[in-house]
Amino acid sequence: MKKLTFLLFISISVSVFGQSVQELVKDFDGDSKKDTIRIDNDSKTLICLLSTQKYKKIQGGKIQKLNFANTLVSTKKGFEFWNDFDRSGFRCVFEYDPKAKKMQLVQMRRIDDILSYDYGEKAKGKSSVNLLTNQYTGDFYKVTQGKLQKMPTIKTTMIFPKTYLETFSDSLCFDYESKCLALYNKK
Repeated sequence: MKKLTFLLFISISVSVFGQSVQELVKDFDGDSKKDTIRIDNDSKTLICLLSTQKYKKIQGGKIQKLNFANTLVSTKKGFEFWNDFDRSGFRCVFEYDPKAKKMQLVQMRRIDDILSYDYGEKAKGKSSVNLLTNQYTGDFYKVTQGKLQKMPTIKTTMIFPKTYLETFSDSLCFDYESKCLALYNKK
């Protein structure tokens, strides 16, 4: 009986404390009223309810590769949507655009830690693109003759269409990834 009680306690603890944040409630649009953003795992979309839009359901496009390790993180001006995979992941930053009265994608970040299994945490590749200024920065590593080498930082312009939550899907993230890889392979 003690073993059963212990296993039940462990199972409940893991399910309660091991879950990611699937919903954020805070004022996104600056009117001092609570708004909501959530990940809908059934429809594989982000859903937003803004008070300035009379809490009308605003649904993003399909996230084809919605991973179990997805989560929402509150930021000062909005939120981040994290969709992590085994050795890589995306961080999509949304902020409220008061002119459009919509949640706008303002930054994407990418992490690639394929080399970190063999070379440690320092070998993690990172990149980001500011979608308001179109400025891209990438820091990556490569292995040459068995030795880990940091590549020169890549700074360039990378342009994506203006994207709001209702037009966001992970196809944009994978487009970003392919542009990152093209820059990496040029070096």
